[in-house]
Amino acid sequence: MKILKFILLAFLVLFIIYDSKNHLKYYNIEIGELCLIKRTTGFPCPACGMTRAHIEAFRLNFKKAFYYHPLFILPSIIFAVIILRNKSKTADYIYNNKYIIFAFLFIFVAVYIVRFVLLFPDKEPFTYNYDSNLYIILKFFKNIF
Repeated sequence: MKILKFILLAFLVLFIIYDSKNHLKYYNIEIGELCLIKRTTGFPCPACGMTRAHIEAFRLNFKKAFYYHPLFILPSIIFAVIILRNKSKTADYIYNNKYIIFAFLFIFVAVYIVRFVLLFPDKEPFTYNYDSNLYIILKFFKNIF
C-alpha cells in the first residue's frame, strides 16, 4: 500500500509542475498523440481533456478544469470507491450497485455527446486530429479514386 501512495504522490507532483504551454518543447509529444483513440481515429475520446482538467484542478484553477472536462472528479470518486469497497459500507454499496454504475456511465456518455456537439471540431480539447491514421488512410483512398 505504501508503494501505491508513493505513486499517487509522484503523479500529484508531476501534475502540479506540468507546464502545458511548453509540453511539446520538453516532451516532443503533441497532445493529439497522447490519446490512442484520437491518434488512430482523429476524434476525441470521452475522456478527452481529463488530464488537462486534473492538472488545472491541482493548480486550483477549477474554472479551467471544468472547461477541459466537467466530470474530471468522477474517476477519482470511482478510484476511491474501488480502494475503499471492503472498508466502507457506502463504498461497498456503490461498488455493488449496478444502477449507480450505469448512471455514472450514462452521465459520462451524455456529457461526451453534449461536448461533442458544442465544441467539435474547433475548440480544445475537442479538436480533430488531421494527422490521425484514419484520416491519412481516407485521404490516400480519396486520391486513388
